[in-house]
Amino acid sequence: MGRKVIIILLTIFLLSTYSPTSAQMPLLLQVPQEYFEARPGETVSVPITLINVGNETAENITVYISGPLVQGLLYSQKYIKELKPGESVEETLSIYVQDVRAGVYDLKVIARSGVTFLEIPISLRVLTQISYSIDIDVQEKYLFGQDVTITLLVSSSSNGVIFGDVSYEIYRNNNLIAQRTLRNIFLYPDSPRNKWEYPIFIPRPSVGNYTVIMRSTFRGLSKTVAKSFLVYQRALSYETKFEKGIIYVKIVDENGNGVEGIPVTIEGTLLKTNSYGIAFIEAKEPGTYRITLNLDGRIVETFVEVKKLFVDYEQRNETLLIYVRDSSGVGIPKVSVEAIGPLGKSYAATDENGSALINLNEIGFGSIRIKAESDTYIGAESIVTVEKPKPPETETPSPTTTPLPTNQTNQTTTPVSPPQPKDYGNLPLILILSALIFGGTSYVALFKPLKFEEQLDKYYFVKIKAPRLREIQNFRYEREIDAVEARATKGKVTIKDGKIIWEIEKLEPNEEAFLQVIL
Repeated sequence: MGRKVIIILLTIFLLSTYSPTSAQMPLLLQVPQEYFEARPGETVSVPITLINVGNETAENITVYISGPLVQGLLYSQKYIKELKPGESVEETLSIYVQDVRAGVYDLKVIARSGVTFLEIPISLRVLTQISYSIDIDVQEKYLFGQDVTITLLVSSSSNGVIFGDVSYEIYRNNNLIAQRTLRNIFLYPDSPRNKWEYPIFIPRPSVGNYTVIMRSTFRGLSKTVAKSFLVYQRALSYETKFEKGIIYVKIVDENGNGVEGIPVTIEGTLLKTNSYGIAFIEAKEPGTYRITLNLDGRIVETFVEVKKLFVDYEQRNETLLIYVRDSSGVGIPKVSVEAIGPLGKSYAATDENGSALINLNEIGFGSIRIKAESDTYIGAESIVTVEKPKPPETETPSPTTTPLPTNQTNQTTTPVSPPQPKDYGNLPLILILSALIFGGTSYVALFKPLKFEEQLDKYYFVKIKAPRLREIQNFRYEREIDAVEARATKGKVTIKDGKIIWEIEKLEPNEEAFLQVIL
């Protein structure tokens, strides 16, 4: 046989032995519409017709839609209990389109009975849903001197790719100062490509009211949004000072309240004011310190002069005279002076010429540490050595002897009368009275106060010391003297009608008090 005859016979055999599905399931499925369109949020209705073309009743028939597993697509199904020969039924199947990306999806309508089934392909096109939002990110207020950044935002919630244009306008006090159009902006449904941001930088804008208007158009859908902000400047004032070794800067507003966060630069050191409006730095060396302030964009430069104290001294007997001066040699008044010696401490304050007196009997002699402190100067410290004054020496006359002659040859001896006793007059009585007086003075020193007065140049000093065995009450010293200023270590001093009046309520036994008068 030829090859063609074999192929024909094989074909006839296969056709005679093949049993198609319709022979086992005599149903006819009809879907009048094979193409559907929908947008997210819509429901698609698919009409079907099912006909029993066989001689037997069909039972337990399920009709449904099948397709790819796509999130956001839901399908319905129908159940037909029986369908008699020649009988037909019409049903509607639903496709629920939710948040589905745009595109074409291939589906099937299936009729199943037992293990046999029929299917007809259909096509669903999910259309692009144009959905997006726009916004402007900007603060409500900015301090003058700050940079301003405005960010334009577009966020797409569309299920497909959208593209369009964005434009903006910026107004200051209703006057247009900037505008621009940005074209062909594409947004994709996949995150993070579904967002678009565009920053606008304005360096240190002027004081005023600003308005930003943003316009957009994507796939024919237009939107507009506007935001306003204020650039303002406060009426700030400042104060600078040097006190107790610290340079202070204080910034306050128009109500006198401290302003926090103001930049302050002191000799290259950048600081910011605290919640009280204060910035400070320690000044260890004297000099002129440059201070730069940024008062809401208004740059102010000022200076603070820092001076240092210099200490010198002079010993006058049992008094240590301390001089406190500045770098130019000018005496500084009202400076606290502390002297520390072997026996303790003593304190004093400088007069208008920068001088202070320390009683060395109180602190002892030897190594003395002197410290000078002032709120408006850098303090000074020095160590000096003082010696205790030597008591005055008493000169004793040397006896005078007359040498006798060695050669007495041919010397004639003349008889000499015996010496007569000298007449000392009242000298014994004077010696006895002096002894009684000095002895009485030593005795009186135990019970009577001692007062000493001394004048050094334009300074007049008075010392009062209580007896060793009793106290002094209601002490009063009065002297006519042309005084400029007077101060005392204890009690009250008054200058009145050309007189110095010094009053002390009480001095303990052996206690001392000093009065210093400047003439």
